[in-house]
Amino acid sequence: MTIDGHYQLFDYLDSRDRNVMQEWALDLGEDQRARLDLKIDMLQRAGEDAPKLLTPTSGRPRQRHIWEMPIKGEVALRPMLCRGPITMGSEFTFLSGAVERDRVYVPLNAPQRAEANRIDLITRGGNAREKHKRFGKENKELV
Repeated sequence: MTIDGHYQLFDYLDSRDRNVMQEWALDLGEDQRARLDLKIDMLQRAGEDAPKLLTPTSGRPRQRHIWEMPIKGEVALRPMLCRGPITMGSEFTFLSGAVERDRVYVPLNAPQRAEANRIDLITRGGNAREKHKRFGKENKELV
């Protein structure tokens, strides 16, 4: 069940308790972070019901639990996420960030890395994530 009609969003924390999405966003420009926040706001409101918001990852082997959120731009952003995995129907967890150049992920193993993070999250439980933090100007850590 969603809270107030909104999905809960989380960011994966690595074994050193670093937020992998915030680390990834350090290299993004202000306009990229703003586009990212807009898409994430749509996800929080509509979940999977928003058309073309989430797509399966490409490449082999396909990671069936991992989705990407395609964000067009000069550099195509490809944040990787999963449903749940703690409460499947009402939450999403961002697992890693990637970009796409010439239809190739950078890093090349982005979907596999996201799947490894998902498995680690399931193993470690809720302690391996925190509430999602926005990427825009209101996040003083990134500005």
